Amino acid sequence: MFGKVAIITGGASGFGRATALAFAREGTKVVVGDIDLPGARDTVAVIKEKGGEAECLQVDVTRSTDVEAMVKKAVDQYGGLDFAFNNAGVVGPAVGVVDTTEEDWNHVIATHRTGVCLCMKYEIPEMLKRGRRGAIVNNGSVTA
Repeated sequence: MFGKVAIITGGASGFGRATALAFAREGTKVVVGDIDLPGARDTVAVIKEKGGEAECLQVDVTRSTDVEAMVKKAVDQYGGLDFAFNNAGVVGPAVGVVDTTEEDWNHVIATHRTGVCLCMKYEIPEMLKRGRRGAIVNNGSVTA
């Protein structure tokens, strides 16, 4: 995957960080997007310490302007987009459905569903510019 470009959302920790590091080990240039900017910076620092290329930015995947900016950063910085791991997620409160507020519910749904949709909305056109190759993986969680 040397010379390819990947976007990883939720790349500040967990599966996202592990995936960003794996892509970088294979020579892929990585853009890490996460609402947790210090964590995203840590992921990028590890990639760079190991000789990889990476950038990060704070992204709330429920906001189209943030998602569009993330994809634009990948394209402007590295010339295109080949892969995406749409992994940003949140865990709802562990209070049960009766005690879950509408606001909490909407936040979980917006992150897991709307976020994935927005990411693909901006990723797919850029990937198609590179030809009909590449891959998008959308990750969800049973705990959310």
